[in-house]
Amino acid sequence: MAQGEEDKTQQKMLDYIENAHAMEQSILRQLGSMISSTDDQEIVEMLRHHREETEQHEQRLRERLDALGRGTSTRKEAQTIAGSMAKGIADQVRGDQAGKNARDAFTTEYMEIASYELLERLANQAGDTETAGVARANRSEDEAMAQRIAANWDKFVDLTLAEEGVQT
Repeated sequence: MAQGEEDKTQQKMLDYIENAHAMEQSILRQLGSMISSTDDQEIVEMLRHHREETEQHEQRLRERLDALGRGTSTRKEAQTIAGSMAKGIADQVRGDQAGKNARDAFTTEYMEIASYELLERLANQAGDTETAGVARANRSEDEAMAQRIAANWDKFVDLTLAEEGVQT
């Protein structure tokens, strides 16, 4: 790869790291909203555990940005804060919390999985094995969370029906 192409690949990788970092910050806010609007203690514990993992994801990405000489993007952070605040407010007032929270969380996990798959491949193209490793580790934890959500679909349906006063 020529020097100009290497620089462009490096810049694109940095953009992907910034995007993933902003994504994780937004997800931390969403998890907080989900935790505060969930009554089932088993689900709350699953969400708290994943919030701890998500904090580690955000930290790993921030460390990569620092190591690569690029701080976090204030613009991207502001965009994700605005979006996650609006979602958090909506979460507090909407019905069908359990089902919609599960759906949103499951969808979010797969968005993260795709983001980290792309970041890992781009980092490999750029020759950055450390960033590739961070992407791989974060993706692995998100895949496990998606599996935990999928293993509880029946519970989410039962909780949704219970919100409507339906005994299952």
